Amino acid sequence: MTTLSDDERAQMKSNLDIIGRDDINDLEAVLSFVGHYDVDATTGCPTIARGVHLGLREGRQAPTRQALREAKKAQWNGQTDLDWSIEVDQEKVVLNNNEANQDMMQWGQVDLAGTVLEKWGDNEWLKFGVENQNWLLSQFMHGEQGALLCTAKIVETVPWIDAKYYAATQVMDEARHVEVFSKYLDTKLSGHYPMNAHLGLAGRHRQRLSLDMTYLGMQIMVEGLALAASASSTP
Repeated sequence: MTTLSDDERAQMKSNLDIIGRDDINDLEAVLSFVGHYDVDATTGCPTIARGVHLGLREGRQAPTRQALREAKKAQWNGQTDLDWSIEVDQEKVVLNNNEANQDMMQWGQVDLAGTVLEKWGDNEWLKFGVENQNWLLSQFMHGEQGALLCTAKIVETVPWIDAKYYAATQVMDEARHVEVFSKYLDTKLSGHYPMNAHLGLAGRHRQRLSLDMTYLGMQIMVEGLALAASASSTP
């Protein structure tokens, strides 16, 4: 019988709290999510917020006003500023990624015996890589939708008029992100996936009353994770 160390027990408890299972590589648990969600369904997330309405007067936050001026100058149009004529060969992207990282699509020490993956060949793994692109970019799109909702909440709740102005520019920016990811999935890739269950859990901070929790949850934690994920993946 294997005896677990205190660190291993702590890690298992952390995994259980975060993702609902002890072992992050539990293949049966991972595959159990397949088909769990309706692709066309919407995901509801009740929110609690106290709106702050201010008179139409100029504020006195000089740094915020400067940030607002810079944000207005940096506006962009996803329809015209991006070259949508470029074709995307998803299979070529998968092969290039595999060449750059030989372990990218391996299950490591997971025992595949008795599963459908046991008999997979290069063709099946190639198709898996294509679907993984669709899935990954879909999660980015859903994350941007969460950012759109959070920035709209910040406009409503922040108690300074200058901050409301600036936050409104980020609402528009997040709307463009959603638009671009959605169009890319529709016109360059080959399918949408619903929101991953764990991404949905990460969005629970939108239900909090505190403005600080919205900043911490989305602007720091989720956006930070998205930055790391985008840096380590090739759409």
